[in-house]
Amino acid sequence: MADDYRPALADYFDELEARYADANGDFSFDSLTDEELLKIEELGRHAIHEDPQVTAQEKLNLQPLLDLVGKQRAKRGLPPATH
Repeated sequence: MADDYRPALADYFDELEARYADANGDFSFDSLTDEELLKIEELGRHAIHEDPQVTAQEKLNLQPLLDLVGKQRAKRGLPPATH
């Protein structure tokens, strides 16, 4: 990414951390609403598949996030992503 560029996913994740993080700055995906979880997935897919300013390495680094979202979907009984 360009030095000052932040994809929408980064800003949204910062919002979620501010809202749900514990004293150590950690939060669990269990804390998120279904809508928040799906928004992370949407923004993550956009960063990985559509955002030309996200580098190839960063796209690889984001893939585990989508894997976690998929596990949360299954845990909650939400349908799998259609992408």
